[in-house]
Formats: sequence, C-alpha cells, structure tokens
Amino acid sequence: MCGEFLCADSTVDTRRLRAFGGFIKKYGVDYLLECLGKNEKNGMVYHYPGKLTGDYDIPGTENDIIDLILSGKKTG
Repeated sequence: MCGEFLCADSTVDTRRLRAFGGFIKKYGVDYLLECLGKNEKNGMVYHYPGKLTGDYDIPGTENDIIDLILSGKKTG
C-alpha cells in the first residue's frame, strides 16, 4: 500500500486517472463533475461502448487531458 492516490505500478495508474487527480487537486471535485457533465452533453465520451477507454484517453499528456476537461473540445 502506498501513501498517495495512484500508486506507481498499480493497475489504476493511468495517464487519465493521474490527470483527473491533478485536476481535482487544482480545481476540486465539484468543478470536475461540472466539466464532465457539460462535456458529456456536448458529445464527449468517458468510456466507449464495451471498452475501458474513451475520449479522455486520447490526449498525449496529463496537461492535455486537463485542457480537454476544461475546454470540452477534442483535437485532431
């Protein structure tokens, strides 16, 4: 057991979850939920049907994921 959320080498240690954790530290969980709700209404997909990945897994860096959460705009 480690002392911080998202233990290194954990099965839940993903770029998306690290970015979400960083977002929560900076903006709070309420704002994350507000952004995710707004983004979902605008077509963002958290999990593709039958998969564990979605639109928030596409960006290449944690900062890019945070930008996506904030903007709700997919690039590429």
